[in-house]
Amino acid sequence: MFNLPNALTVANLFFGCCALISLIQGREMQCIYFVLLASAFDFLDGFVARKMKQESELGVQLDSLSDVVTFGVVPGMISFHILSLDPPFDWLPYLGFLIAIAAAFRLARYNVSSSGRDVFFTGLPVPACGLFFCGMLALRNSDVGFKDYLMNPYVYTGIVILFSYLMISHLKILKIHLSKEWLDQYKFVLIIEILSLFAMIRIGAIVLSLVILIHILLSLLVPTFKNKITTT
Repeated sequence: MFNLPNALTVANLFFGCCALISLIQGREMQCIYFVLLASAFDFLDGFVARKMKQESELGVQLDSLSDVVTFGVVPGMISFHILSLDPPFDWLPYLGFLIAIAAAFRLARYNVSSSGRDVFFTGLPVPACGLFFCGMLALRNSDVGFKDYLMNPYVYTGIVILFSYLMISHLKILKIHLSKEWLDQYKFVLIIEILSLFAMIRIGAIVLSLVILIHILLSLLVPTFKNKITTT
């Protein structure tokens, strides 16, 4: 039970809790940094478990429980926080927690039906959704021209509903593996997304939302792109 992969998973949960407290206390950028830290540990726990051959059913369940907090409850609270600033209806901010509900369903479905050999996720991964809403939190504190439009409570609620649906949908989202086989076929996806991250120098953490949107778009285009290569 107490091994390195599970310790890394618990670190994800710990930093997710720290992100939640930071947001409640009004330290929004600190909240984003804690989610990024949690994301790093979320990636490492699976990677280390495979390398050390310490994958277990306990680890799978612990990982999902941690992800519900870090990438479900935290973005739900982010959305509650943003929608609470000037809500047209008192109940509207509570719709932000649709994200947490959808994340719980998404992870439960993944645990009972996933295969590690699949090239695609079924539905938007919960961590991707969490990072997207961290980008939206950064957007709220920025001065970019389109901020007021996206922060409109009706538009933002639409975004919450859309991403909640994407998590529980059957949309095929490309997995990222750093294996030679994966890089041989899909390295162009990784290159595009890494180049996109350089935008952080200019627009800051808003780029998190941008990269997630790019990944969704590329996931939709990959089958077409691959088919064109095969037929030429």
